[in-house]
Amino acid sequence: MPLIEFKSFAVDVPGGWEDISGTVDAPEPPFTVACSDTGVGALQFSVALFNGGEIPDPSSLDLLEMVKRFGTAKGFEEPRDVVAESCDFRLAAGSFSRGCLFLRVWQLSDGKNFAFVTYNCESGEEGKELADCERIVRSIRFARTDSDDDLALQ
Repeated sequence: MPLIEFKSFAVDVPGGWEDISGTVDAPEPPFTVACSDTGVGALQFSVALFNGGEIPDPSSLDLLEMVKRFGTAKGFEEPRDVVAESCDFRLAAGSFSRGCLFLRVWQLSDGKNFAFVTYNCESGEEGKELADCERIVRSIRFARTDSDDDLALQ
C-alpha cells in the first residue's frame, strides 16, 4: 500500500487514496485523505506529539471515554460499534449518526503521542469506505520527536 507522510505522522493507504489536505477550506486545514476514484467521505487526522514531561500512557478505556465525551459535546447519542483495544498502540472508536451524517471517531495513542481521527460521509454510504478507513487508521506511525531521544537516554 502507498505511504502518505505528513509532518507528524505517516499512514499506509489503499490505491486511489490521496492527501487532499490542501483542498480543505480552512485557515489551518486538518490532515485529510480521501479516495479520489469513488470516494464518498473524508478521513481527517489531528495529531499531538509528546513534547516532554510526564508520559500520559492512556489505556484504551481512557481513549474510549474521550470518544464518548466528543460525541456528547457534539450532541450525539451514545456511540455504536464501539471498539477499545490494545495492540501496537491503544485504540478506541465509535460511530455516530444524525440525519444524513455518518461519523466514525477514533482516538489512538502509543502511550506518548495521540491521534484524533474522524471519517465522515453521508449516512448509508459508510459501507463503501469504512473498512479502508479502519486499515488506514491502524497503520499510523507517529514521527519521532526530540523527546524520544531524551527518553532513550534515561
